[in-house]
Amino acid sequence: MSPPTVSESEGRYLSAILLVSETAGRPAKTGELADELDVSPASVTERIGTLADRGLVAYERYEGATLTETGEDVTRELLWKRCLAENLVDEAEADVEAFGHALSEDVAAALKSFIDHPCSGECRAPDAEYSECQSAVRESVSR
Repeated sequence: MSPPTVSESEGRYLSAILLVSETAGRPAKTGELADELDVSPASVTERIGTLADRGLVAYERYEGATLTETGEDVTRELLWKRCLAENLVDEAEADVEAFGHALSEDVAAALKSFIDHPCSGECRAPDAEYSECQSAVRESVSR
C-alpha cells in the first residue's frame, strides 16, 4: 500500500504537529499549532479533523494532536524531500517547498546521492543530533 498523498498545506500542518509535539514531548495543542502556522485556532481544528479522518493524526479534545505512525512516516518523508530541494536550489530563486513536495520517492532517492546530508529517506528533526535542521524545518512550516 502506497503512502497517502497530501497537499502542501496538509504537509505544513503535519510538519507543525511533528515539530511542536516532539519539541514539547506531548501532544501539540491547537493554540500552539495556530501560532506556529500563523492561522486561526478554528482553522487548525478543522484541518486536524480532516487529517484525523484520513488516519494521519490522532486528536483528543483538550489534549492535543499527535501524528499516527503513517502520519509521521509521511511527514518525515516530506521534510526530507524539502531538505533535498533546499540543498539543490537557491531559495531566493525557487519555491523549495513546492519543489520538494513534487519529488517522487525515486527521484528523491536518486538526488540523495548528490547531496551530503545526514538524513536518508526521512527527516530526523528535531533530534539534537540534527539540530542544524530544526530551524530550517520550523521556517518551512511557518511559511
